[in-house]
Amino acid sequence: MVNNMEKKNLIVNAALCDARAVTEEILNSYESISVNAAILLVSAKSKELLSRYPVALNISEMLEMSEEAEINLQNGSYKISKGTIMAKPTVLIVNGSLEIEKDSEEALKTFETIIVNGSVTYPSGLQNQLPSLKVNGSTTTYPSDAICLKNKFIVDKVFILKAKEAKYFVKNKVVIADETLDISTLVKKGASFITKRAIIAEELLENAIDLFDDETDINVIPRGYRYVQGGILSDLMVSKSGNGLYVDGDLQILSESENALSKLCGIRVNGSIMITDKLKDKLLNLDAEYNDITIIKGNIIANKGMLNISKQTLMDLDDGLTIIDCGRVKLDMSITPSEIQEKLQFIGCGYIECNSEQRGVIELVSEDVGFISDKASEKSEESSEETSIDLYPKNTQVINAASYTI
Repeated sequence: MVNNMEKKNLIVNAALCDARAVTEEILNSYESISVNAAILLVSAKSKELLSRYPVALNISEMLEMSEEAEINLQNGSYKISKGTIMAKPTVLIVNGSLEIEKDSEEALKTFETIIVNGSVTYPSGLQNQLPSLKVNGSTTTYPSDAICLKNKFIVDKVFILKAKEAKYFVKNKVVIADETLDISTLVKKGASFITKRAIIAEELLENAIDLFDDETDINVIPRGYRYVQGGILSDLMVSKSGNGLYVDGDLQILSESENALSKLCGIRVNGSIMITDKLKDKLLNLDAEYNDITIIKGNIIANKGMLNISKQTLMDLDDGLTIIDCGRVKLDMSITPSEIQEKLQFIGCGYIECNSEQRGVIELVSEDVGFISDKASEKSEESSEETSIDLYPKNTQVINAASYTI
């Protein structure tokens, strides 16, 4: 028998916590249990057990299902086709996008529940064949007699040669940018598109318009402009596509973009522009259209889970540094507030760790930042670990995981 004084507290931080097989012995071995999760899985038996013990639940959703069902957790894109047949009843959890293809009725029977945090797309004919489906996001259906293509589809000569008298479903947008394409042949074949949006070269607009229904939002690439994907403006982009650009997506104009920007006569950006401060006047002197503009420092680091910014790195960047969509950013304690104001910018970051002197100016150079902590110091690593432990009650076991089974 475990003495109460020796029992630990358990804290579980997880996207998915599976408590279907929890027992009285496990529950009785802890002084208390706290579960912080997006989804908690329980069985009929474990649900009753949890109600009788000191278990604190901070969850978005509780799902009751059999203990025998397997869990299939997918991050990103996942597809169910007629060959996606599970060996056992399965609970599918997708954090991202799910596509369910035609003729997948037998495969769908092997799924007990499907949970999608993101988007799901499927043909309308499968509506009555779906298992229990919960979507935290968007759901798109399309006619079952349509042919499903990529979410973004660029029409080329090969497609025109192979096209049938059929409806083609494209979830996001169709691009018809090459003005040399024989679009009239595609129309004569009886092909058509079902899509939210189309981007069409002005030279082809008269013929291409017949490929879309009235609900499709049509954007026109003006004569003399060339279609390019969003990204960083570069010499290569201009040399390949010319001095008039139609940019599909967001565009970054950084310090290294200066020469390319000077070659442009006009630009149309179907999105947002991020531009370094020293180049904004050059852009404003152009024939330019865009949704919105953000002035940034001249260099970018983006989409990093954890990032440490040293003083030397910062000093080596004459045009400063913009940190975008990074999870956790830690600043060197020796970086001064004036250096932060001159050299740094934060956009969409989750957590910034700094000292108390740095915090005020970081707030001034930040946009859409989740949390700024000024508790960092020059303490030893050992002291830092002690401080971290003090965040929780003593004798506490903390589990941080994407998924965890109690």
